[in-house]
Amino acid sequence: MKIRSKLLSAIFVFLFLTACESDQDRRDRFFQMGNLALEDGNHTKAVDLFNESLKIDPNFAYALNNRGVAKMEVNHPYEAILDYNQALQRQPDYLDALFNRAYAYESIGSFDKALNDVDKIMSLKPDSAFVFFYQGLVQTKTRAYDQALESFVMADSLNPLNPETIINIATVHYLKGDLKAASEIVAQGLDLNPNDPNASNLLSQIHLKNENYLASLVEINRALDAVPQEPYFLNNRGYIYLQMDSLDLALEDIDQSILLNPKNGWAYRNKGIYFLKKEDYNQAIRLLDRAAEEPDFIDEVYNYLGIAYQKSGDQGKACEAWIIGAEKNEESSIRLFNQNCEGSFTNSN
Repeated sequence: MKIRSKLLSAIFVFLFLTACESDQDRRDRFFQMGNLALEDGNHTKAVDLFNESLKIDPNFAYALNNRGVAKMEVNHPYEAILDYNQALQRQPDYLDALFNRAYAYESIGSFDKALNDVDKIMSLKPDSAFVFFYQGLVQTKTRAYDQALESFVMADSLNPLNPETIINIATVHYLKGDLKAASEIVAQGLDLNPNDPNASNLLSQIHLKNENYLASLVEINRALDAVPQEPYFLNNRGYIYLQMDSLDLALEDIDQSILLNPKNGWAYRNKGIYFLKKEDYNQAIRLLDRAAEEPDFIDEVYNYLGIAYQKSGDQGKACEAWIIGAEKNEESSIRLFNQNCEGSFTNSN
């Protein structure tokens, strides 16, 4: 009987406190529970709890933003953007929502919209090194390399000697084809952080461009020693093996990269190259098409796609692929289009 009376007392206290709880208290309680679910990785539960918070206060910008974060985690970027839009309608200078919407736009390939949000963030935080850094990342994806370089240099001026910024400056020089500058700058990054796996990865890519495959392999293995399950590093090693015609080793790394990150378009490109080398052109075309669908820039994908179509006997499709690649400034696609197709294409850059 003692236990039962204590239980009844506890229920009475709970009901009393619940009855006394204001709408704002209930709203905030669901919001905090949603945040805990988000931190625990229970994203569906987090959405449900933020929904409860928003039933009480539909204008609660913080719950709208955090519900968007939870939706991004379950790969629903368009729904997340709607939540960020609503949060920003209620609170136009909400920096977290602006950043989150920029990330969401970037994830679906809407780079111009992402950069528009970055511009808005800059108007609110004009001296933030991270904002310039992120702007440089998005500009790199659009191949606006000169603008990206300016953004990274500005980030470096606001936060000097940040190894991550320096490696990205080197990366832009690499993408612009200035391997000498890229090598010199990545050396500065290694002076600051001798064990930086990203620096080793970039050095590997520089050696690869110079067709120094063994040096490239040494550097990518150094990066993988630091981060053994990094999918992009594994995929890059797979590409080196492709260039060395070590096809079994290449496929092992590329498949592991896809397993770790199924959205890695570069890995689908490289697996397409694997099947191209194996003369399985239908598989090559399927995988290269898959890579071309990714919103991120995937270098040389149309070059290889055109080659696969040509090898399969479809010259028309090959020329279609190469003209798309040429329009995206793929030098190899420009060359192959001019050599194999009617008309000519001149790179305007």
